[in-house]
Amino acid sequence: MSFSLYDLDEDIRKLLNLDNFLGGHTVNDFIEELSKDHFLKGAEVNKLEYLDPKPYIRTFESTLRELKRLNEDGETRKRHVEREVEEYELKHSENVIALSSKVDRITESFTNLDSKISSVTTKIDPLGRSLNKITNSRDRSTETIFLIRAYHGFYTKERYEPLEKLKSSNIYEDRVKCAKTIVDLLTLAKKIASPELAKANHCVNVIEKFSETFEKELLIKFDVYFEDDQFDKMREIASILHQFNGGATVVQLFVNKHDFMLDSDNTEDSTMLDNEAIWTKLSDPSFGENAKDESTEQLLNRLRMAIKAQARIVQQVFEDPTPVLKIFIQRIYAQIIQNKISALLQYSLSVGTLAHVRILHSLYVLVGDFTREVKEFLQTNDLNQDDELGSILDQCNYDLFIEYTSETTYFSREKKNLEETIYDIVQKYTSFHETQLAAKSLTTKLENLDNIEYNSEKLKRDQNSGRPLSEGVQDRFSFHFSERKRLSQFTNFMKTKLSEKTPPRSSQDLFNDREYVEKYSKLNIGIVEVVVKSAIESIARVLELTPNKAPDFSLEILEILLFDFGKLYIGASLEVAFEGAKQENLHSRSGTVQTFSLSYLQSFGVTSEVLYLISSCIKKIILPCAVNSPNVRKRMYNLTNSYVSRCETSLNLITTESLEMVANRIAFLLLKQRKKDFVMDTITEEDTEACEEVALFLNEIYEKIVNHLNNANLRNYLIKIGMNFLNQLLEHYKKFPVNSTGGIILTKDVIRYQSIIDEWKISELSEQFQLLKEIANLFTVHPDLINSLVTEGQLANLKPYTIRQYVSKRTDFNPSYIERFFSLK
Repeated sequence: MSFSLYDLDEDIRKLLNLDNFLGGHTVNDFIEELSKDHFLKGAEVNKLEYLDPKPYIRTFESTLRELKRLNEDGETRKRHVEREVEEYELKHSENVIALSSKVDRITESFTNLDSKISSVTTKIDPLGRSLNKITNSRDRSTETIFLIRAYHGFYTKERYEPLEKLKSSNIYEDRVKCAKTIVDLLTLAKKIASPELAKANHCVNVIEKFSETFEKELLIKFDVYFEDDQFDKMREIASILHQFNGGATVVQLFVNKHDFMLDSDNTEDSTMLDNEAIWTKLSDPSFGENAKDESTEQLLNRLRMAIKAQARIVQQVFEDPTPVLKIFIQRIYAQIIQNKISALLQYSLSVGTLAHVRILHSLYVLVGDFTREVKEFLQTNDLNQDDELGSILDQCNYDLFIEYTSETTYFSREKKNLEETIYDIVQKYTSFHETQLAAKSLTTKLENLDNIEYNSEKLKRDQNSGRPLSEGVQDRFSFHFSERKRLSQFTNFMKTKLSEKTPPRSSQDLFNDREYVEKYSKLNIGIVEVVVKSAIESIARVLELTPNKAPDFSLEILEILLFDFGKLYIGASLEVAFEGAKQENLHSRSGTVQTFSLSYLQSFGVTSEVLYLISSCIKKIILPCAVNSPNVRKRMYNLTNSYVSRCETSLNLITTESLEMVANRIAFLLLKQRKKDFVMDTITEEDTEACEEVALFLNEIYEKIVNHLNNANLRNYLIKIGMNFLNQLLEHYKKFPVNSTGGIILTKDVIRYQSIIDEWKISELSEQFQLLKEIANLFTVHPDLINSLVTEGQLANLKPYTIRQYVSKRTDFNPSYIERFFSLK
């Protein structure tokens, strides 16, 4: 009870409750709630109405007392709860001890009981074994008695009625007993039979006939159940015959009952064999589609469905489906698929090598996919225990193609296919260029360069005894050796083909065939694409058919591509181009022709495209085949680099001959410059004759070069022509006297030359030709200005002696005057 004058009201008492503090209220919440009704109650801030603090003080005093009381109550409750916890923990410990004792007693009882059971079992087991022995002896005695009586019945009456009843019974166990008895009877009868006992021998025959009848009747029933899809009945008969003689006959019947097996002799479909259009396409190297035989694909689809359907039936009919499926699969491969494949592959050999390897690859992939899908089905349906059927499928698939995919047989045909394709192209191309190819000018030039390099390398090696040849030289000579070896082989191949084929068409016939000429008279990128595609196609077949030999076989295909095709077609085109450049160079020196074709320059652009195409094929297709064979891969690199280097050298030689031709022609035309062309009294409208003809020649050459070259090749070629022309003009103007009027004529010629060069749109070349204009100024300016002129522009870079050569051609030239006033030494 509280005796305070200012006791707490009911609202504050509700706050002072232990549950409130335990329920999550904070001190701040409590103070706010306690003071909210007294905040500025009836007060004025500025006028200071009287505020009595006592109610507040007393209120908070009462609050403190109430809080203290609540704290004491809380402590009391806490001590009470702790005592209760201690009591419950004590009771729990007592319960655990009591239960532990009880568990120990139960465990002890169980151990005693287990000992007693073990003792009883020890005594019962001998009794059980004795009982089983007695039972087995009784059963064997019963079976023996039944067997002897059955033999006696067949021996005396040629039949035994109880066995007949078992045979005709519909009860599974009875028929199983009949089957086992017949087997034992035959064994017994054969042991008793002897030449002296005729009746015993006859008894064996009777029992054998009975056995055959028993088996035939079961097979007939099995056949009937098969037609009616009574799989449970079929399973019983299959089980009986399995115990009777291993079940071979019922398995044979089951396999033969399938429609595909019944029609196995008539499965050969001649759809593709009779379609000449398909075989024509397959024999065409340009044909790029997949060579699929729809009839074979349809046959495999039907067989796939048949195997799946029969596998499910076998699973229901036979206790062990693996042997049945094994026979079923082997029969399908050996009797149906083999006939189909053999017919197609044998026929393809008569059509051509390319058709053969294409259809071989197609069938290999098709049957391989079929085999893989069947294996996956058997694995998924738990029919391929221990992967036995998977091994059978792989073996069957392997046996189908072993005759055609052995390393020597297959790849010899693959090489023959590529060689035939290349031979056909080379023979047609060389027919148009027999004269140029017979000269072998480029080959001789390349061999001379190789000899120079070799002699230089040999000299260095002799000077440093023991020093080996550089790796680059070794690679090139290795390349030449391989090239000669391959070309020798290919030459023999071509001789064989020439003897097999009809005589080639006459040259006149070839030149009259416009389409033929367009395709085979020059290097054709379309033909190169066909050969490269053929090589890629061969690589794809090698990876499928002989993956273990892929590195070595890919190397041989690369050699065919580089040596056979690269040398005899691409190399021949470069030989023809070089011969053309050489002949035009000879004409340019003699001045016997007025125009030049420059058609051989097309070899630059086409050869660049060809090298890019072949290099891409090698890099992306052929080299990856040798990723696991470092030596083969290195060999591939060396051969490719040597071949590309040889082509680049050939192009450089052609460029050199062509540039010489242009230079010789310009030199010949400049010879038409008359001695007095630049010593004139009057200025004419026309350019000098030499300038006019050189200008016409340069324009003609530019138009033809633009048609045959492009990009960097065009730019580099024009720069070389322009710089050579500039150098010739610089020497040319050192030879002619020039007066003041002639200087203007010379300047006109120079401007004409500059305008032609500017049309080529090569800034650095145009900049170089500015020197000509500055040299022309040496002939036109007043003598007093020459000294200042030679210190500016490009003339400042010329040697004084060179400038003197030009200035000395002025008609007003005075050596003492010039040396004194122009400081030219």
